[in-house]
Amino acid sequence: LYGTAPDTIYEAVRRLVDGHDVQHIDLNFGCPVPKVTRKGGGAALPVRQRLFGDIVGAAVRAAAIDDVPLTVKFRLGLDHERKNFLELGRICEANGADAVALHARTARQMFSGDATVQWDEIARLKAALAIPVFGNGDIKEPADVLRMIAATGCDGVMIGRAATKNPWIFQQAAELLAGREPQEASLLARRDLILEHFRLVALREPSKYAMH
Repeated sequence: LYGTAPDTIYEAVRRLVDGHDVQHIDLNFGCPVPKVTRKGGGAALPVRQRLFGDIVGAAVRAAAIDDVPLTVKFRLGLDHERKNFLELGRICEANGADAVALHARTARQMFSGDATVQWDEIARLKAALAIPVFGNGDIKEPADVLRMIAATGCDGVMIGRAATKNPWIFQQAAELLAGREPQEASLLARRDLILEHFRLVALREPSKYAMH
């Protein structure tokens, strides 16, 4: 979820939990795209730390009614001169968030540059908080998961864009973590996934894909 109003976020969490049996809520303050940030949301909102805390607190209260865990993702800050991730992490912890995830880029960077050179900031956040800290940023291969954990001591790793190119990256990373050699997806598995994807798209919009 993302938004700019605590009351709206509270209601959104309640609807998801009550009406859709959602078992985990994640607040996304990491999105840097202009259509989100120009309205004050996503990666632009954490500059307003009081509002940030109010939103996190409202979401936590809404999720806690049904004991649903809530996590918060954010970036290093708006830019290199305005890094505030340590403060954001402490705000999340103080408001009862179960864990946080840090993308090791600023909002200004969007998806440019090399996030690995800023992985040390994930380690700083981990050292500053008692709640779990997940790392994010430039996890391109399964082995990158192990490298990030070793470099930062983070409690978990969030994988984003790499999953669109290799949906099996989660399984492969889990195999590495278990000490096994990860297996590449077979051509048959790739075919089946593509066919399933098209099937689900067609079910969602049957008129668009109907045969005439």
